[in-house]
Amino acid sequence: MATPFVQGRLRDERLSVEIETECAHCGQGLHLTLDSELNRSIKESEANPLVFMPDVDWEHLTGPNIIDDY
Repeated sequence: MATPFVQGRLRDERLSVEIETECAHCGQGLHLTLDSELNRSIKESEANPLVFMPDVDWEHLTGPNIIDDY
């Protein structure tokens, strides 16, 4: 699955994705929404997840896509 940021930029559309997951450390459920402008919202008010964009060296990208090279 490509991130909404990438797909939104490629299509010139505003997109969003809802992610339902859990903390790898404590197992607590986590629900967040990301959009193509990198805005995020988190359902659990006490949660503080790390959300980031991968740092890609575009000059040395050799894989068929960002996922294979990251």
